Amino acid sequence: MRQDERERIADLKTRFTYLKTERARREADWKAVQKFVAPSVFNWDNPQDKIPVRPRRFTSRPTHFLKTLKSGITGYSISPNIVWQKLGFENLADMDRYGAKDWLEAAERVLYAEFKRSNLYPQVARFVEYAACYGHAVMLIDEQLAENRLRFTTHKISELYLDINEYDEADTVFRHFTMTLKNAAAFFGEGELPPARREDLKDKAKWNQEFTILHAVFKREEFDPDSPGAKDMPYASLYIDEAQDAVLLESGYQEFPCAVFVWDPVGGTAYGESPAINALDDIKLLNKIDEARIKITQLSADPSYNVPDSMKGNPINVVPGGFNYYAKPDEILMPIQAGFNFPITLEIGREIENRVKDWFHVDFFLALQHQKPGNMTATYVMELQGEKAATLSDLVVSLNGALAKIIQRSFNILWRQRKIPAPPAGLAESGAQLKVDFTGPLAQAQKKYHESAGIAQGISLIGAVANIAPGALDVVNFDQTLKGGLEGIGFPQNAINEDEDIAKTREARAIQQAQMQQRAQALEQQKNILGNYNKLNEPVQPGSALDELNRQMGGGGM
Repeated sequence: MRQDERERIADLKTRFTYLKTERARREADWKAVQKFVAPSVFNWDNPQDKIPVRPRRFTSRPTHFLKTLKSGITGYSISPNIVWQKLGFENLADMDRYGAKDWLEAAERVLYAEFKRSNLYPQVARFVEYAACYGHAVMLIDEQLAENRLRFTTHKISELYLDINEYDEADTVFRHFTMTLKNAAAFFGEGELPPARREDLKDKAKWNQEFTILHAVFKREEFDPDSPGAKDMPYASLYIDEAQDAVLLESGYQEFPCAVFVWDPVGGTAYGESPAINALDDIKLLNKIDEARIKITQLSADPSYNVPDSMKGNPINVVPGGFNYYAKPDEILMPIQAGFNFPITLEIGREIENRVKDWFHVDFFLALQHQKPGNMTATYVMELQGEKAATLSDLVVSLNGALAKIIQRSFNILWRQRKIPAPPAGLAESGAQLKVDFTGPLAQAQKKYHESAGIAQGISLIGAVANIAPGALDVVNFDQTLKGGLEGIGFPQNAINEDEDIAKTREARAIQQAQMQQRAQALEQQKNILGNYNKLNEPVQPGSALDELNRQMGGGGM
């Protein structure tokens, strides 16, 4: 092994040690959340143990609340059954370029088709669940070359170690995981394994032995943007056999290949808070209350008994239809009355449960189910959703940022695969920058409440003012007002005409209206002529319709 490679491996392992130390400060919360909330569990201390022991819980309600939150976010934000994202341009003027909107629609269709071909939607559900539980989640977006399709992988939280750049953006992901010798040979190639591993591979009894791999993805300090070589790309990807200090594979990416979803970021760190972490104290208390409730129920159904000393050693039948024989009147079995107050336990439990539900926003995602249909109007529902969605603004910002990374990375891969159609010539040469807008029900609830509601209120104000001063209508650009309203409710871009086409349509309509007006005037003149037919033998009166018609025909008097 070359000296420079040894030094690089040593540097990466040193950096990994630092990241482990930083992460260790948060692990206590994550392990507690896993114990009381998480649907799936990890073995944090021994990654080779794939079947860790499931923790003992006395209530499953926090887990149920987490699943409701996960299902609500995925169903309201990113689902194969809805139109959840639209492409646009950072510079709004680029949207007015001829053919721009049609090209964006075509690119969106490619993205949606490729997302459905891939494993995005199952993986994004886990992506959201991990973030809601532990405060962060990481998804790797790459290509499955054999099938020429996108591949999405949400890694286990226990395997991940993150770092951030000067802008508090995650730009480094270390993954510490295990792989069997047989799978490593298939993934990296037998020739890429270090000599000791290749020797072990000759013995089939060792094929299922696991060893630890460190996968590091980070930004290179030096790279060549014009080089097609993976080792010259802006982001490095190195797989290291930790025990053998050997590089198994070195590659690279044109852009950061991971989408990192931090639920509620904590400034200066790569990690964040989550509903489960925020509710942890109440969740522990709820678990304790349910444990006590179970004991109370058991003691009420099967209480302890005071048994006379004289009956010691004799069989006791505390069962329906059982017989216990005694000689003295005072030798009677007596159940111990502990004086439990079961209703108080229920009341306290409901109060704690409601606090936990609030942390997981359960009522928001079930709001429509809790309303009586007869009391709801479309306006009321929109306002209800909008007001509740407004309280989730921080979440929506973080979620949309992570989803935008997924879309941008996917778009770049598909562009390099030439699956995205070429843009119109004028657009391709403009240097236009793409942006992503989200049109799922959760994003739309906020847009409708803020943007669309503002447009609707503006229209009402315009109508009221126009009744008093019709000239005030000249203040408003109604074309842009309508476009803004349509875009705010997720109206398809390809159903909105281009500005040039609108101008042509209006010009053609004006010509048609002028022609119709001319024909109407000619018909009116003919009616006048026919109405004066009995006067044709009379001298033409100067200035009459017949005089005007005669002059137009170039004739003289009749």
